Amino acid sequence: MNTRKNKTNANIKEMDADVLYQKLGDRWFAFSLIGDEVFMSPVNDDVINGIKAENQNAARNPDETV
Repeated sequence: MNTRKNKTNANIKEMDADVLYQKLGDRWFAFSLIGDEVFMSPVNDDVINGIKAENQNAARNPDETV
């Protein structure tokens, strides 16, 4: 029985965090600072293209709150 894993999952909370997307070489990565910990994860091109499309749509409608 894996009780430790269940306890860990129970402590996970959703929160908003600022994310920095950075291209290193030919790959994209997402970085976020939460508390005193830095999280990093590779990001695929589909996610980056979606973010770029959202930013372009927001720039076309300056009255819309982002």
